[in-house]
Amino acid sequence: MQNGCRMEKKYLVSLEAATELKNRLRPFLQLDRQARDGAYLVQSLYFDTLDRDAFWEKTDGWGERCKFRLRFYNGDHAFIRLERKEKLGDMTRKTQTTVDELTARALQMGEYEPLMALEDPLCRAFYAQARAEKLMPAVTVAYRREPFVYQLDNVRITIDSQVRAGNPLTFFSPLPPPFPVLENGVAILEVKTDDRLSVVIGRVLESVPRQLQSFSKFALSFARLHGIE
Repeated sequence: MQNGCRMEKKYLVSLEAATELKNRLRPFLQLDRQARDGAYLVQSLYFDTLDRDAFWEKTDGWGERCKFRLRFYNGDHAFIRLERKEKLGDMTRKTQTTVDELTARALQMGEYEPLMALEDPLCRAFYAQARAEKLMPAVTVAYRREPFVYQLDNVRITIDSQVRAGNPLTFFSPLPPPFPVLENGVAILEVKTDDRLSVVIGRVLESVPRQLQSFSKFALSFARLHGIE
């Protein structure tokens, strides 16, 4: 399944500002129905080349990028997604499909042959790119996400905290990855829209201190895992 292009903005906020923002958003936004007790846990495994092309393209500020990842939620291995995320400036497009745990565990080890037994176009595209560019599992990223949606304008606002990084072998571990990524007391605010943000939501966002950033949890986690400054 391919989603249309969406605008995506990312900010660093203090946990105090995040709490204030959530209180101000609640009268206007609904919690995502997938959230349990207001949040869910995200576990992702990203892939990169041996030369770390995806990492350096992000770090060097390339405007046009593409990366693959596996992802599951709340420790549920029965629903695992393979996703391709494409980035062009502030616009993103995500294509996704599901794979079973056996296939995902093979991909976790850099074994891509099981994808050839699947008819899914995304699986075939990942296999082709993995072979052509020698993609390998690069980093596990886990975090807690609090998701809010504004149905009227198809706005999605998420607050991510407790971001941690680990090597690819930690992807299926029930324990959190070992390395914290963010400074204490900091969260990541993400705002996704189709093309516009309502005046009401815009005013709520402007009411709390936030710092617009150009970063990705993948790049931050990869740098933390490998000690890259």
